[in-house]
Amino acid sequence: MSESVVQFLAVFLREHRDVVIERATDWVIRQAHDLQGHRPRAETRSLVEGVLRWNEALILRADAVPLAEFIGFVTAYRASSEFHISTLLRGFCSFRAAMADMLSPPAVEPQLAFDCLRVVDDAYLTAIFQMGDEYVDKLNRTITERRAQLEADLERVAAEREREFQETMAVIQKQRLLLQEVSLPVISVFQGVLVMPLIGELSAERAQELIPRLLSAIVDSRAKVAILDLTGLPQLDQLAAESLLKTARAIALIGASVMLVGLSPALAIELSQHSEEATLPPCYATLADGLRRALHAQGYEVQHSALSGERGRRSGRG
Repeated sequence: MSESVVQFLAVFLREHRDVVIERATDWVIRQAHDLQGHRPRAETRSLVEGVLRWNEALILRADAVPLAEFIGFVTAYRASSEFHISTLLRGFCSFRAAMADMLSPPAVEPQLAFDCLRVVDDAYLTAIFQMGDEYVDKLNRTITERRAQLEADLERVAAEREREFQETMAVIQKQRLLLQEVSLPVISVFQGVLVMPLIGELSAERAQELIPRLLSAIVDSRAKVAILDLTGLPQLDQLAAESLLKTARAIALIGASVMLVGLSPALAIELSQHSEEATLPPCYATLADGLRRALHAQGYEVQHSALSGERGRRSGRG
């Protein structure tokens, strides 16, 4: 770079500084549509002054620090103020545009004007390349940060949904256990006699729960007789029939007996179709019949009383 060119530019900028800033400001506003009528002129002029300062530092003193500082500021300012990227580039070009207008012949000798503009162009290209690198770097950092934030948000939402799911499943499990308690109640109707009424469909899940639940109740109460009341059972398919027979065999293995009561003609037919007669436990038409037989097996006999209906009276058979 010629020393004479640098000296000329130093003097020129000192004498015409305000004019250069005003013309550069006017040029940017004319070129950038997002500034026209939307931004105060003083704001644009302040940014153009920054462009002039880094050009002076870079061209006259070979000092690149003001350029780096301005790039850092203006790229962040553009993002927060939502400038178009083209407006940012025009801002960097504004000083060069004003100088080209003011250095044109005959105001300045052609060769000197050419040398001065070449120096300005070198500074402009340096700034544009550096600004491009900085802008892309900031853009990449922003994308990385937002991606990390999105991933963190997704993980948080997923964890929250998992927690809600686990809580819901816990409630469902609790309700399921409660429903099992209600749907397969074991009632102690007399010492040594238990009744389990089966109401509704005997599903696979209820059938699997039937045996352990009843056996546990028999062991806990030391019952001798378990009565399965089928009055509320609408139908008896193969699965239900097999479950009832398995239950009867299991109860026999722990030293108790089982009865089936409340069999309608339809249930009796279905049960006979799915079982061997020899494997069937004692069956009775009503719960009353079954209870009477169970009490008799326990050493009690039931007699009719005019005052209280049926009652249990201990027989003399020991």
